[in-house]
Amino acid sequence: MIILNDDQPRGLGYFEVDHRKAHSELPPGTNSHFEADTYTCSHCQFVVIMNPDRKRERYKCSGCNHHVCDGCAAKRVAGEACKTYAEYVEERLEQALRQPETSPLIKP
Repeated sequence: MIILNDDQPRGLGYFEVDHRKAHSELPPGTNSHFEADTYTCSHCQFVVIMNPDRKRERYKCSGCNHHVCDGCAAKRVAGEACKTYAEYVEERLEQALRQPETSPLIKP
């Protein structure tokens, strides 16, 4: 097993669009085959299709040490604290457990 350590998310997912056997003509400028690596943002669970032609670096969150999407990276740069999706879900579940039941049903 080879571990690549160049700060690029790798091997996390794969996306492929294959129109090579399409029976209809594709719009002009459309590739008949596209494939790229993907990764899931640890903050919002958005699946990012990595553009192989991208020149900008991908943002790696210093809080959770994972790569995040451009939207979550902008929030971090603006000063928002790191919160992974798992932490967000855990907080919401704890809030739901602490709140009194608000069911409209009348209990006997």
